[in-house]
Amino acid sequence: MITRILYNEEKDQYNSVITHPIQSWEWGDFLTGEGHKVYRLGIFENNKIIGGYSLNFHTIPKTNFKIGVFQKGPRVDQEMINNVTRISHQENALFVKFEPEVIQKTYDEFSNETNHNIPMDFPNMVISPKVAFYPFTYLVNLTKSEDQLLENMHTKTRYNIKVANRHNVQIVEMTNDAGFEIYLKLLFDTTKRQGFYLHSTNYHRHLWEILKKTSIPHIMLAQYNGQTLSAFMIFTYKNRLFYPYGASLDVHRETMASTLLMWETIKMGKKLGCTQFDMWGSLGPKAHESENGYGFHRFKQGFGGQLVQFVGSYDLVIDQPKYQIYNLVDKYRWKFLHLKAKIL
Repeated sequence: MITRILYNEEKDQYNSVITHPIQSWEWGDFLTGEGHKVYRLGIFENNKIIGGYSLNFHTIPKTNFKIGVFQKGPRVDQEMINNVTRISHQENALFVKFEPEVIQKTYDEFSNETNHNIPMDFPNMVISPKVAFYPFTYLVNLTKSEDQLLENMHTKTRYNIKVANRHNVQIVEMTNDAGFEIYLKLLFDTTKRQGFYLHSTNYHRHLWEILKKTSIPHIMLAQYNGQTLSAFMIFTYKNRLFYPYGASLDVHRETMASTLLMWETIKMGKKLGCTQFDMWGSLGPKAHESENGYGFHRFKQGFGGQLVQFVGSYDLVIDQPKYQIYNLVDKYRWKFLHLKAKIL
């Protein structure tokens, strides 16, 4: 079994063994356009690709140092660590952040956990002081019938779907430039209202320009009396449905438009042949109302998925002294960005 860097001509082979849109070849094209260095590696056995992963490197502003990122890739092993370490030295990286899409724990409806004991104790690997993805998410089994999915929802969620239908909320898919612009405006209105930090409009437009050429994105809108109240950008990849971005107006909340939009998104995923819906992050089993993001967590929780916990965020440290300095500077940088987002 060998692992090597792939050529552009091997794009389709690579995508055939990838299970998450962030690991797709097209996402790598987007990152390249954002100025990052992207490596796609294929794992071969008897000259046939059996696995793969990508990592990318971001240059630290005003320096010649970089940070490596490995997100939503497969389970980490020592061979992978060796390959990433070699590339990291070539790229003058201080560290590489690993956030594999590997489930460490699953939780039942009573928050009892099952630990799958996935090891992450590799040399030079430390728990990251900052995460990019939530370590928890809800997974909804889309092989169940619509009646079973409704039965698994919280009573309040089922009721809110009925409320939205009584208000005659209309759900439409508008996966085109016009739909994207409606979604983008709502996204930034929501971010400003809630004081969150978000990438620039140029970032999101660039992502759209890349992904709209694929079957990955879907723009879903909830409309009431001709006004769009809620908008989602949904991803589909292979047999999986993802909910990375959602936005809503702070008006006509009594219509419960977002709840109906999520239900119709689930139904769309089933029609497209998806077997699992990844809700792209949540809080943990002991989430509290005082926690940031609790509203989104409770909304997702209402749809009856299983709570899972990924292995988490780890940094493969390449240059220990500079890594410590970077974390100190980055801590205060993010405090400034969050403060700026609340003021503007």
